[in-house]
Amino acid sequence: MGRLGLFGSISGLCTRRRFAMDGKQKERWLARAAAAYERMFCEKHQEELVTLTEREDMAVSLGKELAAFLLEEHVAADPAKAPAEASTTCCPKCGQPGTPAPQKAGKGKVSLPKRTVTTRAGDIDIQRERWKCGRCRIVFFSVRRSSEVGHGRV
Repeated sequence: MGRLGLFGSISGLCTRRRFAMDGKQKERWLARAAAAYERMFCEKHQEELVTLTEREDMAVSLGKELAAFLLEEHVAADPAKAPAEASTTCCPKCGQPGTPAPQKAGKGKVSLPKRTVTTRAGDIDIQRERWKCGRCRIVFFSVRRSSEVGHGRV
């Protein structure tokens, strides 16, 4: 039986899901996983993977790419990325409820602002509603009722 570290065994599948992976997400995941497998085991790449270090570097790189994909997809599926109520999103400095910040004018449909975040899995792109605090005169992206700066909690 395979293991997933802190998350138990592979056979212990989750029955409660906060964010369910839809069919298209699952297809994209399976395509990425298959491409990663091909990059690791394809005949034409074997001459580049001779030493243990080369093999390890490739495996770690592929693992980070797959982890970044999963993280990006999970964050994109979060319903809190665009909260309906300002009272659910508070200023990280003073704790007061924020108000939606005006979106930058652009062509076509207005979408949530995109930003790049550096994670342990690598850089990922996320889209979140922008909020502003009139009291502190800042714009922020927090989606928690009470933000905690540091330790990856914002």
